[in-house]
Amino acid sequence: MNMEHIFRAYDVRGIFNRELTPDIAAKIGAAFGTYLGGNGNVLIARDGRTSSEIVESAFVSGLASTGCNCFTTGLVPIPTANFKIWRGGYDAGAYITASHNPPEYNGVRFRHGDGSGYTEQNEEIKKIFLSGKFKLAAWNKLGSINKLNSNTTIREYLDFLLPKFKLEKKIKVVLDSGNGVSSLTVPKAFEELGAEVSTLNAQIDGTFPGRDSEPSEASLSELKKMVAAEKADFGAGYDGDGDRVIFVDDKGRAVQTEKIGIIISRDILERKKGNIIANIECSMILEREIEKAGGTLKRVRVGDVFVTEAIKKHRALFAMETSAHYFMPEFYFFDDPTLVSLKLAEILSKSEKSLSEMADEIPSYPKIMKNFSCPDEIKFRAMEQIIRNSKEEGYKLDLTDGAKVIFKDGWALLRPSNTTPLIRATVEAESKKRVEELLNLVEKEFKSAVEKVKRDVFGQERVRD
Repeated sequence: MNMEHIFRAYDVRGIFNRELTPDIAAKIGAAFGTYLGGNGNVLIARDGRTSSEIVESAFVSGLASTGCNCFTTGLVPIPTANFKIWRGGYDAGAYITASHNPPEYNGVRFRHGDGSGYTEQNEEIKKIFLSGKFKLAAWNKLGSINKLNSNTTIREYLDFLLPKFKLEKKIKVVLDSGNGVSSLTVPKAFEELGAEVSTLNAQIDGTFPGRDSEPSEASLSELKKMVAAEKADFGAGYDGDGDRVIFVDDKGRAVQTEKIGIIISRDILERKKGNIIANIECSMILEREIEKAGGTLKRVRVGDVFVTEAIKKHRALFAMETSAHYFMPEFYFFDDPTLVSLKLAEILSKSEKSLSEMADEIPSYPKIMKNFSCPDEIKFRAMEQIIRNSKEEGYKLDLTDGAKVIFKDGWALLRPSNTTPLIRATVEAESKKRVEELLNLVEKEFKSAVEKVKRDVFGQERVRD
């Protein structure tokens, strides 16, 4: 079976025991160790999925067989693992997770020594894996396997974060861990900071019985009710491995990611002016609000690892993604929802305004997302044709990631999916009517480009719907 498809742009993911077996996990570990040159100290951690411990054991066996020394710290959120890699001086790291995918999935994310994720390096690891040419160590030069205490790792992480925050007044929070590993750190952090804490779905369970592992407007319905009922200052819903967070205001409403980003950016920019990073899908309200606050917005392609690269390049002060990843580079380069949750609490504790008041002061624009089916064999050619057509028609284009056409009162983005036969469209404008107009325009341009490519590829008589 060709396993190339389990390697994605910045991680490895597949259905456990169908695509990602223990044997495959061991080979991925051997490929990673071969890429690392068969030496160095590597930290490995995992989330709470039912298969994560098995995948971790197999991965570590493959990694150690190349000569790399393995240090496993068990069940901790991925930001805590990233912190341990960075502060512990490890040469690299790996985290066993399938992010927000359904419970039958699992995977591996590779980390640099500063805790940030791999980008083009994943392609090198994939090539080694597919070739099967692993540099295995001699029997007397194998890497060691060392077990670290997860509680100690968590304690080191909290001891680093907590002295950097102070609540000026009592803050009440409701924390929904979604049966994920954030329950090991976030409630404890808030309690030790002096907040009043209520929890939801706080028991780690890899079947995710409480809700989907991905926090969303729909999946956080219980959290929204609980925040409103308990008159909390805010709520926070985390994903399975603890690197995403959706915030809920005191009225029980999910707050748009960009609005949280603006609230935190304003606080940071009051002390220091500089660059703020957002991915290409984020709302156009960012340009307007960040510039008013004295910052400069830089757009990057979708993917937290690419955001990290941009943070380093532009020496950014803060960064965000529409997928609810937040970064505070004054602490470290990787994303961390616990860190951002504490920052939001601190801001609210110093303000007379509630989160709902802060959020409502920031305008919202209608946004629509739609997927267009497009065969894999022509998907990328279709995107090239869309770009050519857009240039010929004189549109203002941003080609950071896909094709983003920018209008005076809105924008439309088309991006090909790397893993499915789809081209994804995102449209935002100042009015609902304008959004619908732009979506109709996007659909028309998409169909025109696809028909042109089909004629070129398949010939006139083989053009398919």
